[in-house]
This record gives sequence, C-alpha cells and structure tokens, in this order.
Amino acid sequence: MLVLYDLAISSYGCKTRILLRHKGLEWTSLAPPDGYGSPAYCKIVPSGTIPALVHDGFTLGESDAIAEYLNELAPEPAMLPEPIKERGMARALSRFHDTRIEPLLRAYFGQVAPANRNADFIAENAALLERRFHQLAEIRTPSPLLTGTNLSLADCGFAPSFAILNCLQGLLGFDLTLPASIKAYKATLCAHPSVRDEYAAYVKALDEWAAAKIAS
Repeated sequence: MLVLYDLAISSYGCKTRILLRHKGLEWTSLAPPDGYGSPAYCKIVPSGTIPALVHDGFTLGESDAIAEYLNELAPEPAMLPEPIKERGMARALSRFHDTRIEPLLRAYFGQVAPANRNADFIAENAALLERRFHQLAEIRTPSPLLTGTNLSLADCGFAPSFAILNCLQGLLGFDLTLPASIKAYKATLCAHPSVRDEYAAYVKALDEWAAAKIAS
C-alpha cells in the first residue's frame, strides 16, 4: 500500500504523481490532516512537508528521495539511464531544476494578488528565470527529453514548473523567451502519456488557486 500525502497545488506532489503513473503503481493521495506543517500532520511526517510517501509503515519525505525510492521499488521502466555519467547528469539536472528554477517560480506566488505586485521585482525575476533556462539549454540539449527518449527522474519536476510558468506569465504579464530546444522539450514532455493527465489536472488546480488569490 502506497499513500502519498500531497495537495493538488503542490508542484512536488505533481512531480511525484507523474513518477507513480509512469511506474504503473497504485497509490492513495491524502491531504495532510489540518494542513501541512500542522501538529497532526507532524505526528505522521515530522518535517511537516509535502509530498511524503508512506509504504508499509515506512515514511519518507523529500521528492527527490521519494523518486529514487520508487525507482528502486519498481525498477521497470527504469527512470535513470544505465551509463554512470548519464545517471549523474540526470541527478544534476533534477537538482538544477529544484535549486535554480523552481525557487524563482515560487518567488512569484506572493505577487499573484494584485495588491501585492511589484513591477520591478516581476521584471528582474523574469530576467533571471530566462537566464536559468538558457543555462539549462547549455547544460543539456533535450533529445527529445533530458536524458534521451525515455522519461527520467530529471524530467518529472519540469512538467509542473512549465504549468506554473504559463500561469504566471498570463497573470503577471512578464515576457520570457525560452530557447528553442527548451520550447520543444516542453511540448514533448507535457504530451508524454505518463505526464499529460497530471499536467492537465495541475493546470486546473493552478487556475483555481490563482482565481482564489485574486478574488481575496
């Protein structure tokens, strides 16, 4: 029995659900009792963070650790390349996303409500975000995914981030030009059979979240 504590709006939850789908695993999604970080939830997951996986009484947090665990729990389809250097690159690309791209996107969340918007911050953050995507294109040319033709651990976090980028550009009106190779990668990734349904559900969750922020 696999239980995933997450929320529809969680990008790292979406990343994990994509992986679970690709592995063909069955799981139950539960919202953290009283919200993540609550005393009730911290009794289950001491860090209070999402997502968290519970498997046969074993509890594991942090999406990268969960991804590696699931990849070993269900070895097929493999989500890390066989050559050691390519496995290292896959992990590096995943970390590049989590430490260089996702935080810049998350920094915009406080700008969604119209009363909180800072035009200078929005523009400066967009310039840095564009630079990060150009760095990604220099590190690796997708062919068509980040480690070749197969979905890997490096790819899963990018799908929700592309959804967030689309949502925020429309709401906040900033201009960001992706390299051609990254635009092609985005289209291929989001249409992947293991990604497209979770991507669509995540887009819907984002739209509802943004609408609530604007209304409040």
